[in-house]
Amino acid sequence: MKKRNYVHLLLFLLLAIPFVVFAQEKNTAKKIEIRKARVGIYDKSLGANAQRLIGDVEVEHEGSLLWCDSAYIYGEKNSMDAFGHVHIQMKDSLQLYGDQLYYDGNTRIAKVLRNVRLIDEKLTLYTDNLIYQRNEKIGEYFVWGKVVDSANVLTSKKGFYYTDDKEVMFLDSVVLVNKEHTLYTDTLQYHTSFKTVNFYGPTRITGDSSYMYAESGFHNTNTDFTRLKKNAFLQDKNQILQGDSLYYDKALGIAEVYQNVKIIDTAQNIVVTGGYANYRKKEHFAYVVDSALATLIDKNDSLFIHADTLKIMLDSVDKMERLIGFHKMKFFREDFQGMSDSMVYEVKDSSIYFYYNPVIWYKDNQFQADEIQLAMRDGELDSVVFKKNVFLISQDSIDPQYYNQIKGNSMVGWFVENDLRKLNVEGNSETVYFLWEEDETPVGMTRISATDMLIYLKDNQLETITYKKEPKAKLYPPDKIPADQVKLNGFLWLIDKRPKKKEDVFVW
Repeated sequence: MKKRNYVHLLLFLLLAIPFVVFAQEKNTAKKIEIRKARVGIYDKSLGANAQRLIGDVEVEHEGSLLWCDSAYIYGEKNSMDAFGHVHIQMKDSLQLYGDQLYYDGNTRIAKVLRNVRLIDEKLTLYTDNLIYQRNEKIGEYFVWGKVVDSANVLTSKKGFYYTDDKEVMFLDSVVLVNKEHTLYTDTLQYHTSFKTVNFYGPTRITGDSSYMYAESGFHNTNTDFTRLKKNAFLQDKNQILQGDSLYYDKALGIAEVYQNVKIIDTAQNIVVTGGYANYRKKEHFAYVVDSALATLIDKNDSLFIHADTLKIMLDSVDKMERLIGFHKMKFFREDFQGMSDSMVYEVKDSSIYFYYNPVIWYKDNQFQADEIQLAMRDGELDSVVFKKNVFLISQDSIDPQYYNQIKGNSMVGWFVENDLRKLNVEGNSETVYFLWEEDETPVGMTRISATDMLIYLKDNQLETITYKKEPKAKLYPPDKIPADQVKLNGFLWLIDKRPKKKEDVFVW
């Protein structure tokens, strides 16, 4: 039993020795060593082994040198107070200056006051109250500070400089200034080697012609590349870009926006939304895809345009001059709607061009042609031009099984106060029209062909038709209307595709 107890005791001592040695090494700190001073005075009133040093003081502690005008060394506490022209050299590239210092040799923590400068290679930190922890290699301030390097000037109320990682964390009222931008935020992480910042919380970045906002992100002050997240916002002259996240390379003039995208042209009152946008400043265009929708804002009635892709063309001063929609384009306005494969909107004269199987619905009328050009003035319909294979259809108001129709090679229409008043049909004109007495007794169907015709309307009702150059007409009594004559060749009624509200533009 005694032998076993001795074995246990021996094992305990062997296991305990490393921990005892480790604890001793951890708690053992070198004493602050006096290297020189003009005058040295022992002062028992300050404590055991306390000295006052005056004039050209130089001390050393664990590889760091300190110079000052005067100092108190507390031998028992292994600490010191230093005054006047305080200078600490912790390594070749790290220098610390101030007017006053308290240093604890056991914790290796230095507290420097007034006119403080921490210089690390090409970076300088200025403040009036700095705590530097030599063990963790962290400098921190709590009463305003400024960091200056070759590219940027950064200020904040609080800050932490991690000297090994070459990073500074700025807190509260942070401002970054360089030759291109000024950045305002409350929390910013700055990498001093790469001149990059990560910011957290509401942040504004202002430049000569741009303004950015986000609630988190990244900015490279060397390359001017910016990543914005959470309510990302970029204004560049007349263009505003918004989204969940935004990437902007100012040098290349390229911005990409993701999710809940919005491009706003402040000069033209045009808003384009979608799931993704690509903005090319130097090439003067942008495009939006994924549920792309353009809203042409008007005091009377806004126009909503959707297409697979909406392309925005900009002029030399970055104002929108043209909007292009291609593939599955559909638009809605309260007084007229339409669809086609592609569309071009000329901002300058408010003209809209529709290409490839375009259809326009105006009140009870459906217009079709190979190409349609619609002109607007002061937000109201002004004129419309139909080119090649023109077809106008309206469902008869008395008997909906019948359709009144006009067909020709080309047609021009004019509006007065948003009301279609006049149509001029040219080339191979044909009409099918159903006639009724005032008491809605059927008169029959008339089918007329002529070279050209001129039509006047009022309140969307036919007033007169003038046929030019030997018209050929035939009236069919109600009981003798041939089934093969009620529709002109090429008849196509597309009312089921007509958008009834702005959300319908997404339905194809």
